Amino acid sequence: MTESIEVTLEQLLDARECRAARQKELIEKYKLPLVSFTINMPGLVKITSDSTILFLEGCKALVNKLKEAGLTEVYFETNDHITGFEAYYVVDTNERKLKMLMLETESEHPLGRLFDLDVIGAGGSPISREDFGNPKRKCLLCDEDAHGCGRSRKHTVEELVQKIKGIVDSYLSVY
Repeated sequence: MTESIEVTLEQLLDARECRAARQKELIEKYKLPLVSFTINMPGLVKITSDSTILFLEGCKALVNKLKEAGLTEVYFETNDHITGFEAYYVVDTNERKLKMLMLETESEHPLGRLFDLDVIGAGGSPISREDFGNPKRKCLLCDEDAHGCGRSRKHTVEELVQKIKGIVDSYLSVY
């Protein structure tokens, strides 16, 4: 696996549009809520050994959380584009319950902070963490709002990538 394929901003924006279109297709087809899973990976290199581990562990954690709740996916799909890994899980359950399960996964799993487990309701609207009284995500390096740090470029990509590498290495040393 190569860790040096950089993507352009245009490719990232195109991938986001394609992801939104795929989410819409799946919701229209199944008329059920879905989880759209990606990895929070800074920078322009999205496929790395760390992102691969994060994605595989995240998929396992998500399926285990559904099983614990007595749920299974109606439909499941993964993609590995140069713009990053993505998975879709259509689940026959209440969208609010599904969001709670994903919030639990993000908070309980040792790698969960790096998972992006978005829940889109059967009506096509995203269910936000703030809807449940949860704060916005914090930066990996400081305690400020992650989106604010990202927009202001408070930290370098290298600092963030090294932090992620440390989290993954620590996880692998235990599990």
